[in-house]
Amino acid sequence: MARNMLTVAAVLLAAGLALGSPDAALLSLIPLFAYSLNAWMEPPKIAVFKRRVGSQVEIIIESDRKPGIIYIYEAAPINAPVRPLRRRVFKPPFRRILKIQYYMAEKSQPLPLVAESYNPAFTKRRTAVYTEEPRLDASPEPRGPGVEGFLEVRPYQPGDPVKLINWKAFAKTGELYVNTRIGPETRSAVVVVDARWLRSLVIAEAVRAAEILSEKGYDVVYYVLGHGLAPSLPRSFTPSCEGSPPCGDVTVYVGSLADVCLILKCKPAYYIDVAGVNSLVAVKRLKLYRELRAVGAEVLRGAEELRRAV
Repeated sequence: MARNMLTVAAVLLAAGLALGSPDAALLSLIPLFAYSLNAWMEPPKIAVFKRRVGSQVEIIIESDRKPGIIYIYEAAPINAPVRPLRRRVFKPPFRRILKIQYYMAEKSQPLPLVAESYNPAFTKRRTAVYTEEPRLDASPEPRGPGVEGFLEVRPYQPGDPVKLINWKAFAKTGELYVNTRIGPETRSAVVVVDARWLRSLVIAEAVRAAEILSEKGYDVVYYVLGHGLAPSLPRSFTPSCEGSPPCGDVTVYVGSLADVCLILKCKPAYYIDVAGVNSLVAVKRLKLYRELRAVGAEVLRGAEELRRAV
């Protein structure tokens, strides 16, 4: 659509100049103004949900009132032999909900959905918003030594251990509270999730890292960059570099280390590069690996290496 506007403007301008008609040339300003308006407009904010309806899959897109173009696809692994099918949807202005239905065979390993929104001129793109499948909703179940009880619940203060946060109180009030505990101490672990790149791999590796830490007796919480603290991975969020994760007894940063949002000051700190299994990719990132190791962090090429490192 944007290209058509520019084409019309160019034709009107050329015709006006060829005919020596200033009025015809000035008409080219109309499509140019329309293009500028669409190019200036922000893409719509979206959230995406998926559910099964009989033998079909229904995708529900919730959005604001802005018009735009939305692409929906499943996040295939980096080594997938076939690129995922991209579905394109035009979102009219003021329409808040769109629904798409299609047939899909059962998969042994469901993949996250990815949604990308553009303004009508394709000059601005909103960071992809995606949802995880239900298998990623469960928070890791602690298997280490438990806490006997707690004396009271009080407001969270900077420096309080993450493991003491009362998540039920947070769900009810939206404010952070901590338990003043008695009994044997437990160890805490924070899994920092940077899902800007290779989303499906990052989510899968973050879940696996949390499972390994839980098996080793850690109380595990997630810190999703762009979302915040969460006892389990949220169903929908917008990945970004925003956030300041707390430190646990062990802190793990999971992402595709083409770059990193922050250098963790936690000790010990582990960085899992989900693309590091590719030797060519790892070679290109040696400089970043050295920078991370220089501040005392350890770089791993998969969650399974965490089992040996911790």
